[in-house]
Amino acid sequence: MDPFEPDFLTHGGPSAYPPDRSLPVLPSGIYLGWNDESVDHVMANAIRTSTATLVEAGIQGGQNLKNAAPYINYAFLGTPVESMYGDNLERLRAIRRRYDPEDVMGLAGGWKI
Repeated sequence: MDPFEPDFLTHGGPSAYPPDRSLPVLPSGIYLGWNDESVDHVMANAIRTSTATLVEAGIQGGQNLKNAAPYINYAFLGTPVESMYGDNLERLRAIRRRYDPEDVMGLAGGWKI
């Protein structure tokens, strides 16, 4: 668990993340290390399974995590951008079209909005 202040979503102006600021979920990072690329898929599945297991345990423990957005900086490969930005995704896409009509940022890594 990262040491975020419990009120970290009350600072600053409106933003696209998280889509529901009334649900401040503190991010946690899952890290597994390996040096054999032949097991990349096995380890990726282990990370996804660990994440799903922890979220389900939180839900079973009474936490409101059903619609919690994954923390963008820790979201694992393949996480849908819809789950991170929710209803804000269309606004972000409109901003991208306006300020990056040539989609230059689409050449960079990261999540594709």
